[in-house]
Amino acid sequence: MYLDNDPGVLISACLFGDGAGAAILSCKPVASQRQIEWIDSTSLINPIERKALMFESRDGMLRNVLTRAVPALAATDAHRVLETVLRRADLHTTDVSTWIMHAGGRDVLLALERELPISVHDLRYSKAILREYGNLSSAFVYFVLDAALRGQAPAGWWWLSSFGAGFSCHGALLRAGP
Repeated sequence: MYLDNDPGVLISACLFGDGAGAAILSCKPVASQRQIEWIDSTSLINPIERKALMFESRDGMLRNVLTRAVPALAATDAHRVLETVLRRADLHTTDVSTWIMHAGGRDVLLALERELPISVHDLRYSKAILREYGNLSSAFVYFVLDAALRGQAPAGWWWLSSFGAGFSCHGALLRAGP
């Protein structure tokens, strides 16, 4: 693990956990399990901002570069990705019943609350996972998805979004059954 006195490196060391996620996809529904259908998705890669969040090699180790610009970039790009997919589906943010958001950290969640027309309550699953595990990188959304499923989130339209190095942002519109 690479450490130095750079504030971004120190915050990364305190904030990031280690996580991995996986999903089992099938065209055949299993009657005993709640069904989540992937409807549409898009990604946004913003290479102009790539230095805001990236890894670089130093002394044979990966050094995380994390800047103060990340929360605002994540929120702005998440909003753009959301609008793109909802427009294609002829939906609005008020149609989304559950938000599966990559937290990135407390400041990212605050920026998402300011940028998106969502409430503190909408981010409850993301906040709970951040509190329990820290930032697990993009795999974080699998933990949030699991929390929403365990928390009996309502059926309907769900929005899943993550971001990462590059600067990249990804979003998917899901339909959750009862």
